[in-house]
Amino acid sequence: MKSRWVIVPGVILFVIMLTFIQPYPFPNSSVIGAGNMTEQSVTYFLFNQYILPFEIVTFLLLAGMLGAMYLGERDD
Repeated sequence: MKSRWVIVPGVILFVIMLTFIQPYPFPNSSVIGAGNMTEQSVTYFLFNQYILPFEIVTFLLLAGMLGAMYLGERDD
């Protein structure tokens, strides 16, 4: 019974992820400058240009951890 209620939010989150992340192309080395990657440049791109995909991934990881805890709890 529990697994049925976990599948529905999982499918909804997957559809949301595909909807928002699919339009964003992955950067190639000419955009970022593969030879000059520093902590500052990674931070700049992560929190300025790619903030929405970063937040979506953060939410999905949190939902995955909570789902794993929910599925792993024991029924006493």
